[in-house]
Amino acid sequence: MSGLGSQLLQSDDEWAARNAILSRQLANLVDEHASPQATDGIEIGCQRGALTDQMGQLTRVSTWVGIDPTLPQPIVTDAGSHLYPAFANNLDFPDQRFDVALFANVFEHIPPNDREASLREIFRVLRPGGVVVGQIPNPYFFIESHSRLPFMGWLPPKWQRRYWKLAPVDWDHDFYSVTMKHLRPAAERAGFDVVMVRNFNYPPEAIPLKVRRIYRLLQSPMRYLPWSWQFVLRRPE
Repeated sequence: MSGLGSQLLQSDDEWAARNAILSRQLANLVDEHASPQATDGIEIGCQRGALTDQMGQLTRVSTWVGIDPTLPQPIVTDAGSHLYPAFANNLDFPDQRFDVALFANVFEHIPPNDREASLREIFRVLRPGGVVVGQIPNPYFFIESHSRLPFMGWLPPKWQRRYWKLAPVDWDHDFYSVTMKHLRPAAERAGFDVVMVRNFNYPPEAIPLKVRRIYRLLQSPMRYLPWSWQFVLRRPE
């Protein structure tokens, strides 16, 4: 299985294609659902700001900041985005500060006891009518996206950590098996309206070449068991 996992590691070109596709998809959702007057966005879980910068370039929202708990100190990216060390459940921004929050591939990393607090904080810093645009990977997809191992997400957490030893990636196990069935009710309890959920699968050019033929064979079942879901939440006016 580790051999299969290593074949699912993208090359630099495939990784760039993946990131470009994801950026465009999320940017389109921002422009479709944010207020025409939206000017300020925040990315939750921005890492080092690559997607934050893309949102500033691809959307009509002109100013973006990001937060991530792994940042050792505040930084400014080459494109001018300000990034801050913070957890989603403790955002050091005033009420109603932003028009848009980007929340892509982050919810599955938040400990269960912090999920609703994080969504309430995002709700707090959004202006009325503001939106959350996000994505959550499907843990029950054929190949689990964090480990690159088959059926990782189907296992109990204890067995996931043992299985992880076969993973070809250079990061530790740090995700929970969650779906929209977890996100939707938590978001609604935080006060959001869930206005859109859709399946999302990357096109073949973002998939490692060695397994691209297998990926094409899975196109039909992926309509029902997608790689991920994309969603939009709205803070009511």
